Amino acid sequence: MTRNKYNINFLPKDFQNYILRQIQSEGIFFRISSPRKSKLGDYRYNKIRNTHSISVNIDLSEIHFLITFIHELAHKKCHELHLGRVASHGKEWKQIFVELLEEAKKELKLKSTWEEEIMRNINSPRATFTGFNLDDTDALSVSDLSLYSKFELKNGRKF
Repeated sequence: MTRNKYNINFLPKDFQNYILRQIQSEGIFFRISSPRKSKLGDYRYNKIRNTHSISVNIDLSEIHFLITFIHELAHKKCHELHLGRVASHGKEWKQIFVELLEEAKKELKLKSTWEEEIMRNINSPRATFTGFNLDDTDALSVSDLSLYSKFELKNGRKF
């Protein structure tokens, strides 16, 4: 299915329903963003308008789109509970993130690989994904390289 920034029809139906229900119940402005190298998603609170907004990159796999949405939703809930007085990825945020992941895991139909990714985030909640680009068969991690290997990043930096 072709993706565009105006709908989430590329996601499984239960993912769509989960996200839409959260957007409505939490009063969130939601936006699907063009691919960004610096971040996968974003949560913002506008003090003047008293509004919450979440954006998620359009180029993420289905499960990473969902997890990123949940990650940003955890920021929104943490902000409301603690009024921005806690670390953005501190223990309070981690607790909320894990609770939301567990709730989603119970509610959604997940392929075994998706369930593994959810469990990885439940067992070790982090600010970013490890092994993020699971579909990129050409990707290597630093641990795959031999000592003193030379390599180049997509942005052209050489090491």
